[in-house]
Amino acid sequence: YRSYQPGDDLRRVDWKMYARSDRHYVRDAEVETSITVRFVLDASASMAHTEAGIKKFDYARFMIAALGYLAHQHGDAIGLEALSNVTVAHLPPKREPQQLHRLLHELERLEPHGGWPQPSHWQRMLETAQRRELLVIVSDVHEYEREITDALSKFRALHHEVILFQILGRAEVEFRHEGFLTLEDLETGRTVEIEGAAARRSYLTAMQSRLAEVKRTLQNQDIAYELFFLEQPLDFALRRYLTQRMK
Repeated sequence: YRSYQPGDDLRRVDWKMYARSDRHYVRDAEVETSITVRFVLDASASMAHTEAGIKKFDYARFMIAALGYLAHQHGDAIGLEALSNVTVAHLPPKREPQQLHRLLHELERLEPHGGWPQPSHWQRMLETAQRRELLVIVSDVHEYEREITDALSKFRALHHEVILFQILGRAEVEFRHEGFLTLEDLETGRTVEIEGAAARRSYLTAMQSRLAEVKRTLQNQDIAYELFFLEQPLDFALRRYLTQRMK
């Protein structure tokens, strides 16, 4: 907008602005503010981890459903990619009234299986991108050889805006276990026997180092990062993040 000048076409005067400000403004141009939001859900087996009756995968699904609803209400195109080497869902982004229902239907039918897929799987989804998109990745970032963080780096290199929401259980980070335990890797089935007190210090050191590495790697590539715990009410966690993003 700019102030009205004598000689301007009266048809370009924004009368709603005049009613609010008692001043005449001319609308010079209209800018399309809607964007394309593509949600990427980690559907690997590690997302089946459960604490206090809450599964990572369910928390992630509700998070995407809530953010998808907000984006849809804003008029944004929304889409979904659920990735594992067993389960794959592909919902191309669209700005249609029924797209939210499609998104919710896909989320409802999915279950976590397998591991993170090979690059050929997630590279296909980028082939459908017509322009710069907002990619929202929801994952626990359980990886073996940087396969997830490397994928995020590739997304960012293609000039998409990338946000990672990492979902973890508090017990995973604080290692509250006691006594002799058998721990199982949900993706490989591999088990290891440990004694809780003896393993706690080295585990906590490794976990804190890992979280710091993930955060540092993403920040260096201008990838937004937020850590959520299963014990946090979803509305509180999302409100905190969205408030920070608006600032």
